[in-house]
Amino acid sequence: MHMPEMDGMQLARALHAAGAKLPRVLFSSLGRREAGDAEGLFEGAVAPRARPAAVKPTIDATLAQRHPLRIRQAEDNLVNQKLALRLLSQMGYRADVAANGIEAIECVERQTYDVALMDVQMPEMDGLEASRRLCAKYEPPLRPRIVAMTANAMQGDRGECLAAGMDDYLTKPIRVDALVDALTRCEARRGAVT
Repeated sequence: MHMPEMDGMQLARALHAAGAKLPRVLFSSLGRREAGDAEGLFEGAVAPRARPAAVKPTIDATLAQRHPLRIRQAEDNLVNQKLALRLLSQMGYRADVAANGIEAIECVERQTYDVALMDVQMPEMDGLEASRRLCAKYEPPLRPRIVAMTANAMQGDRGECLAAGMDDYLTKPIRVDALVDALTRCEARRGAVT
């Protein structure tokens, strides 16, 4: 919807006026109301076919018992914090939360963690810099496995996270199966508790 020089609505009108028979999809972070009265722009559009109901992945409530881990979550967004904590809780895990990279580093210095779920974009210190510092200070057996949790899903973002020392990469919104896979790749250290 929001682009410089010509926004999405203007582009749709221009395509319509030119007689283009292309399917048009409007992307907007503000929702349908932002498009206003755009019905004429989408006239003749075929109604979407009903999709088969997606199979909701089941969450294994015993995962933490079978694979105990100490988890640190570094995330500044309260909604994302709550979502990740809820998913982890449904698997039987508890996680400590840090709101930025500085807090994440301080927590790792005070306590042993098996895994750090690290947001990339955070205030004060982002996840990339926090990961670089953790990797510079601690060898892999002495530091938690760092899992990027990021909305950055463009080509090259994964490589940037891995180059910063992160061990794994998950995109947001977090999929249950991907989170489970990332957690099962983490090794619990002696004495880890959920």
